[in-house]
Amino acid sequence: MIYLGVDHGTNAVRFAVMSDDLIRFFEIPRSAAGSMTLEALQKYIENNLGMPLSEIDLACLTYSMGDGISEICELRNVSNRGVLDTSGVGEKTNAGTKVFDLFAKDFCPAILLPGLHQNNPVTDSRMQHFSHQASPEKIGIAFHAVSLGHRRFILSDIGSNTVTMAVSDSKILGAIDAAVFAPGKNHGPLDVNAIRNIDSGKMTANAAFSSAGVGDDKKSLALFAAMEISALNVLMNDYHVYDYDILVAGSGGEDKEVRREISRLLQKPVESIGSKSAAIGCAEIARAVILGEKEIFGIPVSFDLKCWQIRQGYGLEI
Repeated sequence: MIYLGVDHGTNAVRFAVMSDDLIRFFEIPRSAAGSMTLEALQKYIENNLGMPLSEIDLACLTYSMGDGISEICELRNVSNRGVLDTSGVGEKTNAGTKVFDLFAKDFCPAILLPGLHQNNPVTDSRMQHFSHQASPEKIGIAFHAVSLGHRRFILSDIGSNTVTMAVSDSKILGAIDAAVFAPGKNHGPLDVNAIRNIDSGKMTANAAFSSAGVGDDKKSLALFAAMEISALNVLMNDYHVYDYDILVAGSGGEDKEVRREISRLLQKPVESIGSKSAAIGCAEIARAVILGEKEIFGIPVSFDLKCWQIRQGYGLEI
């Protein structure tokens, strides 16, 4: 079996191809993917895969905020690419759209992960005060953490933005999105000056969010990530979870200086699971779906396994 995980990241679209627990990884910068035709993009992906897309048994993709769906759906069945609105936050390069539209051509079976948003079936209802808690790739990262043997953990994905999630025994208790609390390198919540600049017409809210990060200030990056982790400690304790791992991911999580500073601030060990974990986790979710999982972290899986078996030619007749 061959599974493909696709992470629509802030700076690049990342691919993890998994076969017999062997994983290969490649990525394409969003600026490059956004300028390609679908035919050129397909050729690029297939050259890096070393096989045509038709040989993939199941691909698992993320796209933007994923706030238009609350189930893990077959990609060909979703409307509006699984989002409520094509507007939102962050730089738009058209890369994710191109990748989505390529897989919508149905070269191989594909599923789409939802994000965590209001009215999702998983997180604590108090956390759903905010319209958006985490984008779909965070579910991929968390699933990879579970695959590595972690059961109870707070996970902070630190890079262009910072998003932190609390997980206990295969349940996502809650998450804090980049627009709400901790800034990353590029993105962050809006302070008073940002609100003034927006109200006066000097910049859009999206531009303010996209420029509210701390840049290369590693100590500030670590401080705010540690504070966000500490905030979710309150939620974990409310569920009587006191013994858990602290995990970090993303480029900031791979930075030893940032990781050491978070550990110093929290007075606890911090483990990095890497910047490739979202794509790998998506491939692992694809495998779990083919093995018959009906839900991932309590998120329902809407996937017709029998039709997949027929389509892949596994000895079944219509």
